[in-house]
Amino acid sequence: MSTLTKLLAIFTVMLCAACSSNDQDQELAGPDYTKTYDLYIAGGTIVDGSGEPSYMADVIVSGDKIAYVGAIDATKIKAIQTLDASGKVVSPGFIDAHSHGDPLREDNDNLRNFLRQGITTVMLGQDGGNPGSNDKISFRDWIDAVNANGTGPNVATLVGHGTIRKLSGGGEKDKVSAEDQIKMEQLLIDAMKAGAYGLNTGLEYVPGRYADAAEMAGLAKVVGANDGLISSHIRNEDDDKVEASIAELIEQGKYARVNASHIKVVYGKTRAQGEAVLKQIRDARASGIDITADVYPYLASFGDMSYLYPEWAKREFEFNDAVQNRRKEFEEFLRAKIIRRNGPGAILVSSGEFSGKTVAEISEITGKDPEDIIIDYGHNGPRTAHFIMTKETQDAFITAPDVSISTDGSPTMRHPRSFGSFPKVIEEYVVRDKLLSLELAINKMTGQTAHIFRLKSRGLLKQGYGADILVMDIQNVKANTTWTDIYAPPTGFDYVIVNGQVTDTSAKSSEPTYGRVLLKTKGD
Repeated sequence: MSTLTKLLAIFTVMLCAACSSNDQDQELAGPDYTKTYDLYIAGGTIVDGSGEPSYMADVIVSGDKIAYVGAIDATKIKAIQTLDASGKVVSPGFIDAHSHGDPLREDNDNLRNFLRQGITTVMLGQDGGNPGSNDKISFRDWIDAVNANGTGPNVATLVGHGTIRKLSGGGEKDKVSAEDQIKMEQLLIDAMKAGAYGLNTGLEYVPGRYADAAEMAGLAKVVGANDGLISSHIRNEDDDKVEASIAELIEQGKYARVNASHIKVVYGKTRAQGEAVLKQIRDARASGIDITADVYPYLASFGDMSYLYPEWAKREFEFNDAVQNRRKEFEEFLRAKIIRRNGPGAILVSSGEFSGKTVAEISEITGKDPEDIIIDYGHNGPRTAHFIMTKETQDAFITAPDVSISTDGSPTMRHPRSFGSFPKVIEEYVVRDKLLSLELAINKMTGQTAHIFRLKSRGLLKQGYGADILVMDIQNVKANTTWTDIYAPPTGFDYVIVNGQVTDTSAKSSEPTYGRVLLKTKGD
């Protein structure tokens, strides 16, 4: 391990320690043997989420809180339920730094796809949208509805820049008016007062791509004034533009904490390209900018066909005009773009008639050229996976001690990341390849993420914290999901505990769920 990596590992542990420095940092009281606890987890190896070395201990839970972590006299303890964790690892529940889905949608199955991979808290509201892509009811009403409906994992939320741009009247304007800006800022304030942890942006998408520096600075000042975070799908992740896009995020970081979502280098070929982005982030951090990042461990992104379009065909009216009046030019652009994005065999359609087939395969079946297939799908086209990353580059982020883990998945997204991101990191990077220690990997999935978003009662196995806990058979932790078997469930998670309750994670279970909405305003 290099000196830099050692220093960063120490820095990460310090961040997590700082995250927990509140009134719960008191001398731990031992268990009260006169009391009957709700849950006793006996004899496990504790990986507490801080990045510190593991140790043998027991855990007891009272209600939805961790009551004690340490040595317990098994002959004296009284508990309603006991779990034998001998030979197993006990850790905090994982926290997904970038998730999609909506517990209010029946086809989302209470977000159990996340529970199955050990995720007990998801960060919703991403890529510029409100959680659940909701723009029909108020942020506060959505929170109340989720708590009434129930959710498998806990849910923490960010407010969507694209959503408030639309609601303010800014919509797809090239530049918002002063009145639009004021309305956006007020909507952001209202959402943060309701409990949102900050702002999310999708600057590669419509309408976020039309936001200029002044618009984003105004919103960043509001986020910073309310001690929030901006988590951003940056403007462009291509190898020749990612540096400028990170620099734009750093500018926003002068006013608020910032996080680069699902960090990647599109078309990256070498580890050095990933390390260069990490250096840019670390140099900014050293200069006083509070900037972080998260990553998922797969080499395909997911979205729609609009990634392929030229700037002059992004909006629907522009697309329609390009098809009608500039089709030959549009086709030429697409041919070049498809080649740069690793060819038509690297574009996998995930919905509609040809779901599960690449554009190259569809071309063979239909006899149409790839560019015509894409145009004829219509604006945005079907949901699509794009294989535009390499392991050499992405491993720089996945193994970095200061980059947290995410899925960027959803219950209905046909991408393995939706169902296997967290176990994949343990299976491949910890157990198989030994590129991460178990302690650091768990820290990247728990304590570090809690610190980034300021989830004050999650991310550590610690007295007084929320009882989100995993009992894992590490050697058996496997993702299992593949592109040909998307929904294969992970293995190795013996018990998933949410708010003190052992949870049934199986698909379409009729058993209760125990998650709730975490609110920044309540100090969750």
